[in-house]
Amino acid sequence: MARLYQNRIRKKFIIMKKIFIFALLLSASLASNAQGSWFFGGSAGLGFRGYFIVSGEAWVGYEFNDRIALGSGLGAVICAGRDDYFAVTGIAEPFVRACVWHNETIYVDLYALGGFEFTDELKLCQVGVRPSLRFRISENVEMAADLVVLGAQYSPELGWRPSFGFSSLNGGVRLAYHF
Repeated sequence: MARLYQNRIRKKFIIMKKIFIFALLLSASLASNAQGSWFFGGSAGLGFRGYFIVSGEAWVGYEFNDRIALGSGLGAVICAGRDDYFAVTGIAEPFVRACVWHNETIYVDLYALGGFEFTDELKLCQVGVRPSLRFRISENVEMAADLVVLGAQYSPELGWRPSFGFSSLNGGVRLAYHF
């Protein structure tokens, strides 16, 4: 049984790695002629919805100027619960970030994003917009607090439906470093 889980997890990470490399190459090709900066970061979360949830996500992106950025997140959600329930799902989340307002340290952003949650097959797809508050801690470091997503979700069981709220695709609190 453990070997089956190891093979599934290995397959998921291979798929996630391919999506992450694609997003990185897309960002690099778009950024090759621009004057901006790369940023790298990540998020981690804990939750409880009748079962215990641990999530982590790495982010990479390119900030063209202080108003527009393009990037992608890649991570995993691990769920454990009663009756030996255990699941690992991968997360891929390409995004475009537009700054609506800012001063020297506080930024109000709007993300247009797509998100995919998958195991051996697609589990959930999400498109939408998400407001976010970003705080510049230093010249190179920032912290962001993500708010709810307004959009639509697709699941194979239910099809497309409107969505409003938090999901495992949302980062919660993130840290980023700008080069």
